[in-house]
Order: sequence, then C-alpha cells, then structure tokens
Amino acid sequence: MSFRRRIILAVAVAFAVAVVAASAVAYLGVESTLRGDVDAGLRARVERLADFPPGPAANTGTEVADVARRRGRLGPPEAYLQVLYADGTVTKPPEEPAGLPVTARARAVAAGAAGTYFSDATVAGTHVRIVTALLREGAAVQAARPVADIDGTLHHLGVILALVAAGGVVLAGALGWLVGRTAVRPVSRLSATLEHVAATHDLSQRVEVEGSDELARMARRFNEMLAALDESRRAQRQLVADASHELRTPLTSLRTNIEVLARSADMPAGERARLLDDLVSQLEDLTVLVGDLVDLAREEQRVDAALTGAGDAEDVRLDAVVERAVDRARRHAPLLSFTADLSPVLVHGVPERIDRAVANLLDNAIKWSPPGAVVEVFVGDGEVSVRDHGPGIDPVDLPFVFDRFYRAPAARGLPGSGLGLAIVRQVAEAHGGSVSAGPADGGGTVLRLKLGEAAPVPDAAFT
Repeated sequence: MSFRRRIILAVAVAFAVAVVAASAVAYLGVESTLRGDVDAGLRARVERLADFPPGPAANTGTEVADVARRRGRLGPPEAYLQVLYADGTVTKPPEEPAGLPVTARARAVAAGAAGTYFSDATVAGTHVRIVTALLREGAAVQAARPVADIDGTLHHLGVILALVAAGGVVLAGALGWLVGRTAVRPVSRLSATLEHVAATHDLSQRVEVEGSDELARMARRFNEMLAALDESRRAQRQLVADASHELRTPLTSLRTNIEVLARSADMPAGERARLLDDLVSQLEDLTVLVGDLVDLAREEQRVDAALTGAGDAEDVRLDAVVERAVDRARRHAPLLSFTADLSPVLVHGVPERIDRAVANLLDNAIKWSPPGAVVEVFVGDGEVSVRDHGPGIDPVDLPFVFDRFYRAPAARGLPGSGLGLAIVRQVAEAHGGSVSAGPADGGGTVLRLKLGEAAPVPDAAFT
C-alpha cells in the first residue's frame, strides 16, 4: 500500500469512527433521557399509591386493588396496575384483561427481601416498562406503562443516525482522499526528484519548497545535501583533472630519461650519473606530489569524521603545536631565523592535521625567504600567522595562492607540488575556520590560518 493510500485510509477510518461514535452516543443519550422520564413517572405513581392507607378489607386482594385503582389515580388510562402478595397471588382491577408477569424477584419485593426495581416485559403483545415497589408488609405494587411511542421515536432516531453515519463514512473517504492528496504532494515532489537523480545522476536538481513545516524543512535539507554532493563531485572531478595534468609532465620526463638510459649503453659515466641524479630527483618530486594528492583527497573525510565524534578530535593547545612545528623548521632551515610570539590558546580539532597545516605554512615561508632572513610566527585567539621577508606575492596571484596546483610564475622554478597551501585551506575549512594571504608591512608576505572558535587555556595547564 502506498504512503498516500495509508494516509487516506487512516484519515477516513478516524473520521468514520468519530461519526459512528458520535451517532451512538447521541442515540444512547436520547434513549436514556426518554426511559428516564418513564421511570420517573412510574416511580412517582407507586410512591403516591403508598401514601394511601389500606381500607378495612385490605387483607382481601380485591379491595386493595380497588382502593389503588380508585384512590391512586395513577395517571393516564394506559397506565396499568396490580398488587402482588408474598405468596405469589395477584389482584388487579377487574377491567384489566391480563396481568403483569410475576417473577421471583417481584415476590422478594413483596416479602420485603428486595428493593424497588424496573424491568421490561411484553404484555398482550405490548412492550411495557414495569416498576415493582413495596406497598406494605406482605404486598408489593407493580405499575406498568406502554413504551411503544418511545420505541417508535428511538427507531426513527436510529434510522436517521444510521443514515448520518453512512453519509459520514462516505464523507470521511472523500475528506481522506483530499487530505491525503494535499499532505502527500510535497512528499511526491521529493520522491520524484529522488527518482530523477537516481536515474540520471543529475545532482543539479532541486526540490520545490513551500511553507515552513516539517516536510518543507526536510526538502530544504535535501536540497542542501544535493548541493553538497554536487560540489563534492565537482571538486572530485576537478582534483582528478588537475592531478592528471600535473602528473603528466613528471611522468613524461621520467619516461624520456629512462628511454635515454635504455638506448645509450655507451653513455659516458659522468652523463649517466647526472641523468640518474635527475631521475632520483624527479622520483622524489613525484613521490611528494602523489603524497600530497592522497592527503588532499583524504583530508576532508578524516577531519570531518574526527569532528563529528568518529575520530580523534580533541582540545588542542595551538601554541604548543606551533612551537613544535617551529622547532622542526629551525632544524630543516638552519640558514634562517625564526621568532615566535605564542599566546596560550585552545582550539578543538585533530592535532596531526593542524600540525600539517602549520608545517605547510612554515615550508612556504622557508621557500620564499632568502638566507639570513627572519620568519615571524604569531599565535593568538585561535589564529596562526606566518610572515616571511621574501619578495612578496604579486597582487594578481593573491586570490589564487590557496587553490590546488596553483603556482605563480615566480614559483615555477622552485620545488613543490602546488598543494601545500591548498591543504592548509582544507584543514581550516574542515575546522570551521579560514585562511588569508596578504602583503606585509616592509615587504614579504603574511599567511593567516584561523581555526574556528578559541578558548583560553585553564590555569592548571601551566602548573
């Protein structure tokens, strides 16, 4: 059964049950009211009769019934009366052709062993309502009233309510169909979009959103998911295209050099040595490039998993991470000087990925710094800034320095894959931060890495 049919059925059944229940309650309420009026009238009549003392010949049943008939005046002519004794004998007005049924409970009332009660019976083909009450010691009075008029009213009411209930069931089906169609329309649009995306792999499709209810919010989240998937696939394709382009040159160079070695068996030893050195250098560059590509491809997945609780995200002393990275940079670049102004600060993230981003910033500064220059490192408020005193970045290149494989014309003769700063930006964005680059006062370049919200380091961390 489809979702729409389930909604239609649920609404129709609920409405139908409500209509039928309301009709049943109305019928029972009217029946209770009508029968209550009859019972109240019968009770009043027998109570009036009990107020009349019996005559001298009260021990003869005929006289008791005659007194009751003459002095009780128990209501309309259709009211029926008889006196019942504890031994089971009955007296009734002479004009009454038939008596009321005598039961063991009625005799118990006459004997004083039971209280007043009401019952239904059929007398001479007529449905009557009977009350049996104690008249005096050893005798009970039974008064009856035909209820054919009430039965007719209830029957007529039952027919009307049955028709109303049947119409309500039909109306319930129509309303269920209308409600189901209206309620399921957003779901149908979402389902149609899903089917189209599944069939065509077209992630540019979007669900039309109306309103602000739960379904509208779900449609918005679905559109956001499609946009994220589309962007991810676009980035993946771009990465593959860029990687293919970047790998083509070193692979071609390697192949050329290997072919030269294969064809030149009598090559002089010096040339062979230089060619082998070139091959080793090219292999090292290729290894770095492939490693950066793998890191770039896996970076976002690893950081996102960690930040959502599936990895090793934790509170990180950013100043301590930068201090260790600066120490490594001093060993790798002994011809440069490093100054560090590191304010204690905590950020939440993956320590090894933050360390990789900081190391890439320092590597970039080392690459552009002349011998004897100073690299200035600053940490504060969740931000790392690294300044070099190199030639600076051309303003034309500034918007692109964090793009994958982008290399300024001045950098094309320097070692590197063009992925180091792209990894820095990816780490920053995965941690809810950002990166920026700009010229420094007095020359050089300042690169900044912001890592989301920062927190002060507790005093206990310094003890």
